[in-house]
Amino acid sequence: MSSILLIDGVHWGVALIPVLAMLGLFVWLDTFALMSLREVLLLLLLGSIGALAAWPVSGRLLDTLPIGFSLYSRFIAPWIEEAIKAAIIIVLFRMNRIGYKLDAVISGFAIGAGFSVIENIFYLTIFPSYGTGTWLVRGFGTAIMHGTTVAVLAAIAHEFAERETRESAGEFDFSLLWFVPGYGLAVALHMAFNQFPDRPMISMMGSILIAPLVILAILHFGAAEAQGWLAAESAEHKRQLEILRAGGWPAGAAGQKIAALAARLDEEGTKRVRRYWELQAWLVAEAEETLMEEAAGDAEFDPTAIRAAFAELDGLKRALGRSTFVALQALLPFSRNDLWEVTELKQRINRR
Repeated sequence: MSSILLIDGVHWGVALIPVLAMLGLFVWLDTFALMSLREVLLLLLLGSIGALAAWPVSGRLLDTLPIGFSLYSRFIAPWIEEAIKAAIIIVLFRMNRIGYKLDAVISGFAIGAGFSVIENIFYLTIFPSYGTGTWLVRGFGTAIMHGTTVAVLAAIAHEFAERETRESAGEFDFSLLWFVPGYGLAVALHMAFNQFPDRPMISMMGSILIAPLVILAILHFGAAEAQGWLAAESAEHKRQLEILRAGGWPAGAAGQKIAALAARLDEEGTKRVRRYWELQAWLVAEAEETLMEEAAGDAEFDPTAIRAAFAELDGLKRALGRSTFVALQALLPFSRNDLWEVTELKQRINRR
């Protein structure tokens, strides 16, 4: 009895642990420390929900399509499963919960990891008599493949979305077309993995050897890209802040339009508009400075001052009134990426 339990434990361990361990490694390698444990667990949960949604669809197709499990898994399952995982990524992009390419890759891998864990739990429960080799392939092969395909999809979508996410948030135009190339590649990778049902060790070795290298390369590129953005944008936001504190309006179309908006208000309203822009610029600059310091290993910030700034922003929003605030928000020259950075800053102070 004890030997059976030990074997079962080994099977569950090799089927479930490898992909979670690899996810932990990628989170640890993130120089900006973008992911909290709570966020990682939430992404795993979303991936698990995706697997729960895919299982009834897969089961029904297996019952109705006259092609057998092997052909289904090779040519149909990749389209369905990658679509479900892609839908989760699309929602995260739409809600502005993904900022940098590192964030996209880790989020994608976490979703795929959650998907694979539930899928493997299904198989472990339904086919407990399968040998250790099966669970090695599923744990070190299939599971890592699920994480890698979503990570690649998210990274490619981020590349296509960059222009919009770095422009003014008031002009943001979301497009599902950003996700089509990544979805096509994810399906292709998934199909390629499934083409060796009679030689599963080939697929497993491909996942073990290729997937980590691909993701590490994207993480390295994403870190360098993010640091370049931060350096340039931090300098720009600090210039904005200096001009606003000196009583002027920053140059450019946004400055002209906001100055015109403020001119239509009374003196107090003008002060509130300027102060709102000033506080928002300070928070964005503070968020960028914190991320750069995090990458250097010595992040420091003043939680009290940041909380006070958020509280003052809320008060100014109420004082400006709905119509003026909506007009101001549409004109402020902050991108969706800037707003995501501020959200990251707020989460950091809430964790302290």
